[in-house]
Amino acid sequence: MQKYKTVMITGASEGIGRSFAETFAKNGHDLVLVARNGLKLQELALELKTKFAIEVHVFPVDLIPVDAAKILFEDIKKAGLQIDILVNNAGMMQVEKLHHCDIDGLNRLIQLNIQSLVNMTYEFIGPMIIRGKGKILNVGSIASFMPTPNFATYGASKAFVLSFTEGIAEELRGTGVSVTCVCPGMTNTKMLDHAEGFEKYIPSFLKADPIELTSQAYKACMKGDVVFLDKLANKVLVQWATHYPRWMVRGVNGIFARFK
Repeated sequence: MQKYKTVMITGASEGIGRSFAETFAKNGHDLVLVARNGLKLQELALELKTKFAIEVHVFPVDLIPVDAAKILFEDIKKAGLQIDILVNNAGMMQVEKLHHCDIDGLNRLIQLNIQSLVNMTYEFIGPMIIRGKGKILNVGSIASFMPTPNFATYGASKAFVLSFTEGIAEELRGTGVSVTCVCPGMTNTKMLDHAEGFEKYIPSFLKADPIELTSQAYKACMKGDVVFLDKLANKVLVQWATHYPRWMVRGVNGIFARFK
């Protein structure tokens, strides 16, 4: 039996979240799938139950409202479920200059990428600490390490995720609960389609397969790694972004943004 039996995955209906569901299911974990689209969740649940002989529970929830995490936590308790691993994957991207952005969409992005992730962690981490075991897996980005002109708020939200993860990883040292930030680069999912044409300039060798990514991220999470980067090219890019002067990194990224 898995030591970490039940895994909750937010944003599980498609993209990296769906791949995480497949990866955890393949490794024998029961699942709690969360996303807004209940029909997609039910279809995925049936597929995974049939293929891997695991238990799958579905909770169609919009995580943007400030009280959504608390309500979901209470619903999970009422259902008699214990969450051993929480995967905070739900997120949004908006690619546009700030002064051209739809402000309502921008605020939803901030609420989902930051507020929801913090609230979900807050609600579910307490029982893990009491039990003396548990894992949190937060999905950041290589954008966590550098400024991202034309999608500045998205990049800043992912920088928050990385900093938040590293901070609470130290707070939780010795509790039996580990926290991992997975920082993918460009991944072949529908979110990449929201890049407003930028994706066509990305060489194919830089685009990750989502199942390959989540399989590697799963291993990093189970080992208790605090930060995980896939692909050598992403690691080199992050080394460049973190070791060269900020004005240079900012300027080079600005050139690429204007080129697009």
